[in-house]
Amino acid sequence: MKQYIDEKTVSSLSRGAMYLGSGGGGDVKLMELMAKRIIRENGPIPLISPFHFPDEEWVIPVAIMGSTTIFSEQLPSGNELKKVVETIEKEKNIAASGIAGLEIGGMNAISPVITAALTKLPLLDADGMGRAFPELQMTTYHGFGIKASPAVISNHPDQTHLISSDENVEVEKQARNLVTRLGGWAAIACYPMQGWQIREVGILQTFTLTIRLGEAISANMMDANAVMEKMQRVFQNSIYGKPVKLIEGKIVDLQREIIEGTLKGSLIVEGSGLYVGEYLSIFFHNEYLLVKKNDTTLATVPDLICVLDEETGYPLYIEELENHLKVWVIAIPSPFLLQTSKMLDVVGPTQFGITENFIPIEERIQLNDNEG
Repeated sequence: MKQYIDEKTVSSLSRGAMYLGSGGGGDVKLMELMAKRIIRENGPIPLISPFHFPDEEWVIPVAIMGSTTIFSEQLPSGNELKKVVETIEKEKNIAASGIAGLEIGGMNAISPVITAALTKLPLLDADGMGRAFPELQMTTYHGFGIKASPAVISNHPDQTHLISSDENVEVEKQARNLVTRLGGWAAIACYPMQGWQIREVGILQTFTLTIRLGEAISANMMDANAVMEKMQRVFQNSIYGKPVKLIEGKIVDLQREIIEGTLKGSLIVEGSGLYVGEYLSIFFHNEYLLVKKNDTTLATVPDLICVLDEETGYPLYIEELENHLKVWVIAIPSPFLLQTSKMLDVVGPTQFGITENFIPIEERIQLNDNEG
């Protein structure tokens, strides 16, 4: 049965994407409002499985790149996303038959929806991150051999910038420099590929999963216990794993600064209730990357780490953190594709300066329980 994304579905997708942002990914609200307006004008869009997409047809992933703060101050029309897709089609002499996501965490869960609505193309149920990451090459598309080039950037429908390179890391570098020159944000299309390729290299069914999560966590749910229960039900029957609660308590120390355009720092949570006397340290670089209890590591990237507001259960962006805020810290096992050796070379702890190997959260819990 064909599924469509309408205004109501966008609300669910937006709500679910907040959790997959792992503290980053940008605020979804403005993109949600834009998507609803464009769907109202253009009609609902088909969401199709990559398994129902023809082998030889072309799909183009899209995203918004750059500063989410500047983006919220200089809103796009949406046509920038349409333009970058059309420019890739012209450059490669192809006709796209579908749109895909670059990252499912945060606002870039919504940018492909806007693009699909404006181009009158279906959205494929797949992305390249399964969460949010800060750089273009931090995708399964890159990890499993798809070229990011040609990549096209635009923050004005009348102006596009083409990036061509055989090295995906070089595409990221050039794109980052371009975005800075363009004022801080831009639409980007990259990693054009065919249907058979996205089935092999994409993280599949992430849009469906994110919509299910948003539907389960209703907007009026005001309790972290209830939210955690819903999350566990949704995730344990998915390509992710069952979320784990690491601590509840309050933030007693927060160190946060902008270094070369990225948010870096740490926070300490002092436990309460069953966790009295415990302290967790959480380290972040645009997203939450590492949780430690004393000298023991509890969770690392690419597993997802979320800090939830205790009263609402809503995930807190790094920018929203405050001292004395009562929170829960949870970890969500990442899709297995992110845990393969190829992908750990791209998004594992060492790629973020963390000097230890990745161990899945489920194994860490068993190790810590056995040591205890």
